[in-house]
Amino acid sequence: MKTPNFFKAITLMVILVVSASVSASAANYYAYKGKEVTINGGSGFSEYKWIMVSQPDPAITNAVITGTTGSQLKQTLTVEGAYKLRLLVKDGNGCWSDVDATKDIDIFVLPEFTVTVAADAGTPASYCTNADASLRTKLNATAATVTGSVALPSEVTIALADWYKTPSDGSLASLTKLATSNPYQVTETAVGTYYFVATGKYVIPTGRLISAAADATASNTITISVTAPPTAPVITPVVTN
Repeated sequence: MKTPNFFKAITLMVILVVSASVSASAANYYAYKGKEVTINGGSGFSEYKWIMVSQPDPAITNAVITGTTGSQLKQTLTVEGAYKLRLLVKDGNGCWSDVDATKDIDIFVLPEFTVTVAADAGTPASYCTNADASLRTKLNATAATVTGSVALPSEVTIALADWYKTPSDGSLASLTKLATSNPYQVTETAVGTYYFVATGKYVIPTGRLISAAADATASNTITISVTAPPTAPVITPVVTN
């Protein structure tokens, strides 16, 4: 059977990255959960058959995607994990293309993750206004995918952190970043109670994201207190004569 030009023109490379139980195979492309992806199948064919070769949940094999027979596929993937898509096309002679698994597209839907902020080991959660800068609270942010999530491909990482000083409710609206370094050394010197959050985001290889980007994930709010030092007392000697 004649191979359509569409299939001749496309070459997709699958890079496998294996690292025990902590990483999954790299995907051709990545998408955020709940964000729409659009895939174009070329033009000039009389019919298109989009096939979900595999998906995480519910697990299926070689299921034709109903409701889409045109050259463009739009899908919103709501379950994290690995998906494999295939396209078959029919030409004007009524012939369908052969299955060629090397043309399949692998999409990895990224799991949710959390960011946690805590005072760095050895630094206090409060300090006095006259404390040396090196003795003020140092905040540390860590990130992890939600417990039970699929393993991330090793080429995808989570970047930390943008730091914000926030109202007590932790809102990030209309706030300016304090810093991007992690850990973050608090700089406040006025008496008061201060609230901080950090954010994280996925770092995905360039040219591989096919959904809209997700908002940065914010951490819990951590409270830091800055207090006034005590007033030095009047020294009164005891007179003995």
